[in-house]
Amino acid sequence: MIRFISETCVPVALNLYEIRKAKGLAGDFFRNVQKQRPAQYQGLYLVAADGKVLASHQNFKSHKTWPQEVLADLQPGLKAFGAVKPRRVAPADPLPERGIGVRPDGSVCMGVFLRYPIKGIPLRELPNPTIDSLVLTAADFRALGPTKAEAGAQWKLSEATCRKFHRVLGPGDENTMPRLHEVQSAAFVGRVKSVEGGVAHLTYEGTIAGAHETQSNKGKCRGEAKLVGIGAYDVRAQRLLSLVWVFEGTFRGPPPSDKVARPYSGVVEWRSERVKRKSP
Repeated sequence: MIRFISETCVPVALNLYEIRKAKGLAGDFFRNVQKQRPAQYQGLYLVAADGKVLASHQNFKSHKTWPQEVLADLQPGLKAFGAVKPRRVAPADPLPERGIGVRPDGSVCMGVFLRYPIKGIPLRELPNPTIDSLVLTAADFRALGPTKAEAGAQWKLSEATCRKFHRVLGPGDENTMPRLHEVQSAAFVGRVKSVEGGVAHLTYEGTIAGAHETQSNKGKCRGEAKLVGIGAYDVRAQRLLSLVWVFEGTFRGPPPSDKVARPYSGVVEWRSERVKRKSP
């Protein structure tokens, strides 16, 4: 949903299964929007501050023409609203800790990216990936590092820590993603490949699988993924410097969409410091 407030266009992303049953002003506002577009299940809306739907967009004809289709559907709403003054807001990172740094309490927020490949569509033309975050406690984060920073050393992560990566099992949205308690198996192993210049080079491998009952109670969604990852560890400071985990997975939707397992890819990444980019 995109809602206009005063002279400012404020974009708002909503989970349909939550907002349509929400009690209070937000739920009432959304239900009023849906009454004005009863044939539209979900999609984009342009809504004035008084709740009047000015335009909407649902579905698309082609990945290649989707941006043009969205603009064509929403432009009439912009005209109906009238002139909109540009927002005078300095650019800022809304999630400055995502995938970077350690929080004061020792926890971290890892960046998660998930994507389905679509046959016949080049990577550069695919829809945007699912972008998510994964928060680990200080104890879980420490468990990603080796117990002994020596070449050849190996350690097994606890199942409780492995389960925290359940968010890589839902390449669609939270309606289909297995929750923490729905992880059926999870086992990750780390190894110290080598130690050079005070830095231990790490490798990781493992598997994770889970199943989630959809909110519509139409059956379970099932996801499973194989992990291959690398990391860097400061031996003297005894702390991780960076980590990149790649997941190769398959996902089955609820019946009758469970007949075919859809392949997908996922990445979890984190680094201790923001990369300084050189000026051109």
